[in-house]
Amino acid sequence: MKIKQLASIVLFTILGLATPANAYNLQHLEILRQTKQCPGCDLSDANLSQLDLREADLRNAYLAGANLQGANLSGARLVRADLSRVNLSQALIVGADLKQAHLANANLSGADMRLSLLNFANLLGADLSFADLSGAVLMGAVLRDANVVGVDLSRTFLKRTTMPDGEIESNDK
Repeated sequence: MKIKQLASIVLFTILGLATPANAYNLQHLEILRQTKQCPGCDLSDANLSQLDLREADLRNAYLAGANLQGANLSGARLVRADLSRVNLSQALIVGADLKQAHLANANLSGADMRLSLLNFANLLGADLSFADLSGAVLMGAVLRDANVVGVDLSRTFLKRTTMPDGEIESNDK
């Protein structure tokens, strides 16, 4: 009897390891797709590339490691969202609210972030190469060690913004 139980445990363990594990909550993903309202959701490591998430409510959401390449997040509410290590390359993020968002080591290369609010956002080590940040607000944001090659910062509001070299910049004079 004990040998059958042990064999069952071993079999279920092997089967459990053989199936791919999703870090994100499948229910949360379905809610987001249907309603675009998912504050506090766990969507870590989810593939959300090319999705239309305009005006989505993702406040306090956990999106670490998610793939949002080419997604449309224009006007989205991402206040205090964890977007660390996410791929947002070529994404549309126009007018999004990213206040206090955690974007450390995120890939934002070629992203259109015009008029976005990035007050107190953490962009430590982020790749912002060739992103359009024109008209964005970066008050208190941290861009230390970020790649800003080719970034458009025209009309961008900087106040106590930590630049890639560690210098604090303000252009409100």
